[in-house]
Amino acid sequence: GCFFKEQPSAKKRVRIGVARDEAFCFYYEDNLELLERLGAELAEFSPLHDRELPEQIQGLLFGGGYPELYAEQLSRNTSMLVSVRAAAAAGMPYLAECGGFMYLHETMEDMEGRSWPMAGVLPGHVRKTERLGRFGYITLTANQPQIFGNAGEQIRAHEFHYFDSSHNGGAFHAQKPFGKRNWDCIAAGENFAAGFPHLYYYSNPAFAARFTEKCEKYREASEH
Repeated sequence: GCFFKEQPSAKKRVRIGVARDEAFCFYYEDNLELLERLGAELAEFSPLHDRELPEQIQGLLFGGGYPELYAEQLSRNTSMLVSVRAAAAAGMPYLAECGGFMYLHETMEDMEGRSWPMAGVLPGHVRKTERLGRFGYITLTANQPQIFGNAGEQIRAHEFHYFDSSHNGGAFHAQKPFGKRNWDCIAAGENFAAGFPHLYYYSNPAFAARFTEKCEKYREASEH
């Protein structure tokens, strides 16, 4: 049995903007499907080509991809950067993974090592490294209460990146399944989580449910 009721005809509870274009193309389809089953309508938008975020959204999802290949173009789309910054400043819940996490920093290096201004939602700089950083499957354990729930809760994830951040965050503790490697990661608070790991929601569906609940609370607050 499922932990949530199947209501295929249920009214959509929230509308979540999903960044999707050449720069942001890596999503676990299962994750998006779970959000839809939880009552989210997904509105795709392009940080590269659109002038601003979709209208009438209550949450944001920035997936992985290759923003470093499009750093100049992303940086020059200033109206989108302003739109993203304004949504985050207004308290709109957001999740960002890997490439999406990189996009939300103050600055990001491209493949040539040139630095470009980005959304500035998160502090810090993303720089290119010479080798593959933390790589492989991990289990994340929450170090503190945040958007997904309480300290101690766990979810599975995957990391794969050649870039690193001056502000990786410490809301979660990552542990490799075999071997002794472990580290802290993910910047997170009551309304957001952003870091290099790609989360797999079905390993703990409550994480996805709490995100949609936060989006619903944001919608209710903005309606009053």
